[in-house]
Amino acid sequence: MRNRIVANEGASTYIFCLCGASLVGNVFAMLMSGRMGAFAGMSIANWVSYAIMQLAFIGVVFIMGVWRKFDPLKVARIRPSRNWKHYVLLPFIALFTILAFYPLSLLFLKFLSVIGYHGGGVAVPQFESVGVYFLAILVIAVLPAIGEELMCRGILCSGLSTRSVPFGILISAFLFSFMHANPLQTVHQFGLGVVSAILFILSGSLLPSIILHFLNNFYTLTITAYIPEVDMLIYHLGNWNYLTGAVSVVVGLVGLAVLLYLYHRAGQKKKAPAFKVFENSGVFEEYTIIATMDEEGKKTNVFLDTFRFVGSLFTKSGWQEVRRVLTNSADVPMIGNAQPMMSVWIAIGFAAFYWVVNFVLGMI
Repeated sequence: MRNRIVANEGASTYIFCLCGASLVGNVFAMLMSGRMGAFAGMSIANWVSYAIMQLAFIGVVFIMGVWRKFDPLKVARIRPSRNWKHYVLLPFIALFTILAFYPLSLLFLKFLSVIGYHGGGVAVPQFESVGVYFLAILVIAVLPAIGEELMCRGILCSGLSTRSVPFGILISAFLFSFMHANPLQTVHQFGLGVVSAILFILSGSLLPSIILHFLNNFYTLTITAYIPEVDMLIYHLGNWNYLTGAVSVVVGLVGLAVLLYLYHRAGQKKKAPAFKVFENSGVFEEYTIIATMDEEGKKTNVFLDTFRFVGSLFTKSGWQEVRRVLTNSADVPMIGNAQPMMSVWIAIGFAAFYWVVNFVLGMI
């Protein structure tokens, strides 16, 4: 069984996952038509469909693994992260992801309302008891975090990154956000997808992405259930939302940059080279030649380094360094543009068409 896949295989798995989940969901809807009521203000069909879709994603991934002869667990890197500090940073990364992208979602929602969009939102229960709350956490936070991250980051991003790591991050985030086909969530889901893919690449493990996804849904459900004043405050702020939203986006993006840098720094491996030649400023290791300076024993200041990193994001060379770090961190073969990409373009078209159909329905 292979532990690597290419772009077409990742995209094909994504397409089959969506088709499989849709098929299972439609069959269930036909079998249960007229036989199911509601629970906690949400139809039982919705409760079950949330779970069925995620189980279908997981099932199709493993079926594709058997068919295409790859090991989904190894491809998706279901293993511990490189450093325990990664897990400490995750709650803060999830929080700043919401701060950065939620106001942008509200702005996009305002735009949609101006042009006449009136599509529905996400079905959530009425939190009548603690039991309903924990059931919602399981069905709406835990299962989607496992199923969607396995499909979109573990398989899809791994395959797409063989073309280039930035391509894998951005296209997997696009496909993740558009597969939900809910314009009200698209902006935030794209941002979450980008951050989740970066964590996946930097840590060499899918577990941080799963935890981030869970925390994002957990925070949202908890605020809806027990802190509804937050939504009321946003509503009553009116036009002040533009100012507070702008501040939130700036603080969120800067905070994310700092946290992701610290996340990368925590995962760096310290390896002693097999042989050094300081006179010529070279380091020789097996299969690797790296030009370096003799800075042995030099201590770095984490605060200055973080400040320099954030400042470098305003320069072209800074983004080139980000790309280099992400590419070096990715545990995938770099095949580039030479590989077949037909399934990738079909997946993009399929997700975009699905999103547009739901957008048009919301305009009618």
